[in-house]
Amino acid sequence: MKRMVAKKHYFLLVVVLAVAALCLLDYKAPAAQAAQAAHPAQGAQYSSADQSCPDSHFQEYLGNALKPDALFPVQETVKKHNPDCNFHQWSWEAFVWATALDDKGVPRFLGLPTPSDLLSKSGNAREIHVRPLKLAARGFEGTGAFVQADNNVLVAPNGYPVYGSIHMNQMYFDTAKKNLIATGGYLSENQDSTFTVGAAVFKATWLRLDPGQKPPEGAYTTEAQVPDLMTTKDGVIVATSKFKTVKVALVGLHVTGATPHHPEFLWGTFEHNLNTPEVPDNTFSTSGSNPNNYTFYKANTPFDKVNQAAAPPVLTLDPATQKLSHVTNAVLENETGGENQVENGKLVGPGNIRALNNSGQSFLKGLKGPESKFANYKLIGTVWMDPDTYNTNSTNANAVGSIYLANTTAETFAQQLSTEFTPPQNCFSCHKPVSYAKPLCPPALNNRTIALSHVLAEGTNYAIQNQVPKPTSCPTPKAGQ
Repeated sequence: MKRMVAKKHYFLLVVVLAVAALCLLDYKAPAAQAAQAAHPAQGAQYSSADQSCPDSHFQEYLGNALKPDALFPVQETVKKHNPDCNFHQWSWEAFVWATALDDKGVPRFLGLPTPSDLLSKSGNAREIHVRPLKLAARGFEGTGAFVQADNNVLVAPNGYPVYGSIHMNQMYFDTAKKNLIATGGYLSENQDSTFTVGAAVFKATWLRLDPGQKPPEGAYTTEAQVPDLMTTKDGVIVATSKFKTVKVALVGLHVTGATPHHPEFLWGTFEHNLNTPEVPDNTFSTSGSNPNNYTFYKANTPFDKVNQAAAPPVLTLDPATQKLSHVTNAVLENETGGENQVENGKLVGPGNIRALNNSGQSFLKGLKGPESKFANYKLIGTVWMDPDTYNTNSTNANAVGSIYLANTTAETFAQQLSTEFTPPQNCFSCHKPVSYAKPLCPPALNNRTIALSHVLAEGTNYAIQNQVPKPTSCPTPKAGQ
């Protein structure tokens, strides 16, 4: 009997020591946790997801978002404090809501108002109806553009620029229209007013296809009107008023929405699965390369030759073919946008994104018909700020989540490593209360929380100009603009 008791005590002692050892291995001092949050360690993208991510009702939420009468999803942040998983779940729900097809096979977001509707005198400008997809028509924040926010251009392997388009729901439209710079609303409305919970805006990126060219496998395609480009006598590449109808493929989609406790909006971004190689967060090196071909990357291109912008005279336009000379090779430098959220001493953000991509894509693959095409897109990451903290002094330094978030088809040349900039560069680097405080064209406008929206500049020279290179002086508006 004594021998049995002794063995039992010995066994319990071993168990206690083993548990203690595991706790010591997993323990991180508060300072170490903070450092890891700021600069996740190499290989952090392989961290485990929160065990409760995704929520057990996640696919049910996605199914609800597909319904024709579905409201834009905001339930993920009804509580003031939420786990990391909720924010990325919201991005997936917003993506499915935006891409839900109507009875004609048109994604919901393509029926939403565009910035050019804000100054329209049409009685149905704010209404949801099928609109022609007209790209790069004028100023950057018009219906679309062929330049990115930094006035650089992503040139696809076929020589065409990648275009952008912007679409907003009615709640966003109503607030934006009330606060337009062109009509005086920006200066007359309350400085601290914000968008209503449920307001949402989407920015899509489009690859123009050659006649007969196959789109990236599984990509959604549609027709769009694109303008001819021209080179001015000053060597600037601009859009003309001559349009043609072409086939385009969706290669990226920003989903952005105001939710409870988050007037700064949640900012998520999706890319087509085959866009570019992806490098684990904080490990990008110019000495690397990838052996595979992607839509925007030629196999074995050295990484010291990727994500490099070109402007005239290096960038040239063939007016006959409408193709640009300097093809861009692109790479996603941070696979989950540097997602840095730590829960219970463990980095969970990258794992949460992976788990949600697996679940979201599985849900869409199980759908019948063309809706399943959207299973070929994945969430890169989501960025936000702490709840109820957004104000006129907020900056990109206040970002939480995917603090280096970028989409390779929309911010190709604005990506960064964790050590490149302080504070981190992300969506809030451009979308902020001081958006119109230092314009190229005076006068500077006062800071406003609502200034995170760039569509407020529609119809004015405060908008980023649709040209390459970036203008160095205030442009003169053309007739009709």
